[in-house]
Amino acid sequence: MSDYITVIFEPAGAKVQVSVGTNLYEAGQQAGVEIAGSCGGYGICGECQVILMEGEVSELTSQERKLLDPALIEEGVRLACQTELLGDAVVRVPSVQEVVVRKALTAESVRSVQLAPNVQRYDLELAEPSLEDQRSDFRRLAEAITERASSLTATVECLGSLATALRAEDQQIAVTAVGSELVDVRPASMRSPALGVAVDIGTSTVAVYLVDLETGEHLVTAAGQNPQTKFGADVISRIQYANSHDDGLTALRDTIVAAINRFIGQAVTEVGAAPIDVYEATIVGNTCMHHIFLGLEPRYLAQSPYVPVTAEAVSVSADRLGLQMNPWGNVFCLPCIAGFVGADTVGVIVASELTRRDRPMLAVDIGTNGEIALWSGERLLTASCAAGPAFEGAQIHHGMRAGPGAIDEVFVSGDDLAVHTIDDQPARGICGSGLFDATAVLLELGLIDAKGHIADGQSCGTLSATMAERVEGEANERHVVLAGAERAAGGPIVFTQRDVREIQLAKSAIRASTEMLLEIVGLKPDDLDEVLIAGAFGNFINPASALRIGLLPDVPEGRIAGIGNAAGAGAILTLVSGHERDYARQVVETAEHIELFRSSDFQDRFAEYMMFP
Repeated sequence: MSDYITVIFEPAGAKVQVSVGTNLYEAGQQAGVEIAGSCGGYGICGECQVILMEGEVSELTSQERKLLDPALIEEGVRLACQTELLGDAVVRVPSVQEVVVRKALTAESVRSVQLAPNVQRYDLELAEPSLEDQRSDFRRLAEAITERASSLTATVECLGSLATALRAEDQQIAVTAVGSELVDVRPASMRSPALGVAVDIGTSTVAVYLVDLETGEHLVTAAGQNPQTKFGADVISRIQYANSHDDGLTALRDTIVAAINRFIGQAVTEVGAAPIDVYEATIVGNTCMHHIFLGLEPRYLAQSPYVPVTAEAVSVSADRLGLQMNPWGNVFCLPCIAGFVGADTVGVIVASELTRRDRPMLAVDIGTNGEIALWSGERLLTASCAAGPAFEGAQIHHGMRAGPGAIDEVFVSGDDLAVHTIDDQPARGICGSGLFDATAVLLELGLIDAKGHIADGQSCGTLSATMAERVEGEANERHVVLAGAERAAGGPIVFTQRDVREIQLAKSAIRASTEMLLEIVGLKPDDLDEVLIAGAFGNFINPASALRIGLLPDVPEGRIAGIGNAAGAGAILTLVSGHERDYARQVVETAEHIELFRSSDFQDRFAEYMMFP
């Protein structure tokens, strides 16, 4: 047997040679194939499912037998991180969960603003030089653009092509400036698009929004899983990885830069452009993602007093960061507020104009790290809480991110439960919005009590026989079948007693934090004019379900609005408008960050809100 074997990943057709004994997850990484997974390859999450088509691999592990339904095993499904290659193999990777479903922005998602981008395009026709006008080519160009010509500079590369470009088409040229620096000049007939990208680096997902900087139009979205998940599902595990490996920070940074470059390439290809046509990028993300992207030491974010290296806005050239766009383009990272309230929250505030409202408003970005912003009408308070990854599908028995086959709605139909799945595909698991609904519906049916215990279906006299039969198991092993084998892709999808506990922990952290912020500024829930739910599934949450499980303060349902991926919308706004960029800086200057979790009052409230209303 050769020391090296060949693995082909379908349907991409990617081929890679690896050492005997390499697991499929590692082989996929080497082949550039994105395989889902959020536990860092420890065989805990069960997300890295692939199908062995041909080849010799290791026997099923105990973790695989635990996490995979027998029906899936029968079909040849394996966990990539648990399966070692013993010979040449062909493996099929199911389509990566389409996070674009939840990360995409509609035209209505981004409010209208006056265009004032940092990138400017000029179409000029200059007068011919003469003995009477011997100004340099650059001086004639600069003075045609602005009366403040002395403030303009140009890259050496731009100057190198200026003379030829001017004389190619009788002084008719297209010029691009980034800030006050001219970076591109070419004959008018060779005019190319002036594009920018707004990048939302989430802990779990990454989205790149391609924007026409001349019109402000959002052209296309490219998104997918954050490949840093192979180093750990959350920011703490990634900080630990950076601390415990000599090249840990470099590996984390290289991984996210490669992902962003891949998505930029996908986006520009879709509109028939090239990466060199992208002249600016704006970046949002939590403070840890911000630090890793810039290559800044993240370790002190995880140590009290949780101080970032910088919370200020950062601008740096694209070539220094390794982004595959115009090398003289600019990368603008929005400012952060605190160690666990990052530029993504600033993006949410900018997108919603939270502090421009004349009434109290609450914005909650639901994710592994819940980030909360409260505007009292005079003060802006922010806080974070460790909600855990439950609402993103992690640590849930059949949890998954939003993608084809994810249960995103659960409701009562007649005398039985019914579910809706994304793209109406056979059920593969349940995502965040479905978890909200499942919990709320089971509470209403009496199948979950105030303490979070799943009741014996037979003891609930008001249930139909069909509904009662959905409850299986005893005590802590009890679960409710949400989708039976006839509705699911590989065996029944169930909601377990442990899942209920994970929901309680997540919703309690968010509710306790919001109530404490309200108390600090002397407001009651009814004083809130609106509660905005941000995050990838903000537009998909049923407000009634969120209220029923006690996730949000007790406000009328009509005051709750989902604003989707507002962090990404904020990144777009700061890409197309310098005024919005200034607003982002003002937000950070006025924000009061409140540390809550060390307070005994917070612990008391956390325990209180573990109960369901």
